[in-house]
Amino acid sequence: MKTLSMTPGFSFERFKQVSYRSLVINKKRYALGIGGTLIGLYAFWLLMGVFSSQQTLRENSTAILAFGTVIYQIGGYVLTASIFSELQSPGSASQFLTLPATTSEKLFSGWVISYVLYTIVAFLGLSLLLLVMTLTANLFFSAEVQSISELTKIYLNNVVLVYLVFNSVFLLGATYFKGNNFLKTAFSILLFFAVAGFLVIFITFLVGPDNITFIIRPPMFLQNSEYAQLLFQIIYTLPLTALFLVFSYYRLKNRQVA
Repeated sequence: MKTLSMTPGFSFERFKQVSYRSLVINKKRYALGIGGTLIGLYAFWLLMGVFSSQQTLRENSTAILAFGTVIYQIGGYVLTASIFSELQSPGSASQFLTLPATTSEKLFSGWVISYVLYTIVAFLGLSLLLLVMTLTANLFFSAEVQSISELTKIYLNNVVLVYLVFNSVFLLGATYFKGNNFLKTAFSILLFFAVAGFLVIFITFLVGPDNITFIIRPPMFLQNSEYAQLLFQIIYTLPLTALFLVFSYYRLKNRQVA
């Protein structure tokens, strides 16, 4: 990695160097994870196709891609929780903390890799999987699967926005916990929802179910428009994401040396 001076402010060149370093270090693990998942999903679809009729082959492709989006999220959380894994080892922590990059550059690099690049690669992989399944179905099963436009709703919109929020939560866990970051962050999320659920039940018991509602939904005039609903989801997911990223920044800054 070429030497860059520590000038004030955000440096795009330093950001690129830090990102490149992280990708090089983890390239084998990322390639095996994504490639193995896609091959496994395709093999499972083939096995389902052998024992399925032409009518159910279409539903099988939908189920496989939907399952792929679940793996996309879980795998992404594991990746995000380990994005600052160097901090957990005494031998490598000093190397990471003294990198010639600011806290914002390191955090932004971790977010871009774990959300932006990971999402692009994952959905390109799922689209390629759909293409291979389509060709296989046409050549060997004389059947058709759903088009990419029909399957967009399966792994876009809600899935991407949900992953956006929880990615920032696991990014905070990557900077906050010391060891077993994924498990500790997942447990913290479950504990939070358990406590929140208990409080909801307790308040509902005190006030009465007829006097309180906890359902967040778009206004009535937005409910008939898919784009309006998506806009409403973006409005309340982006502030949550920004909040957790700010928490992550200050936590990483507290551990920063350079």
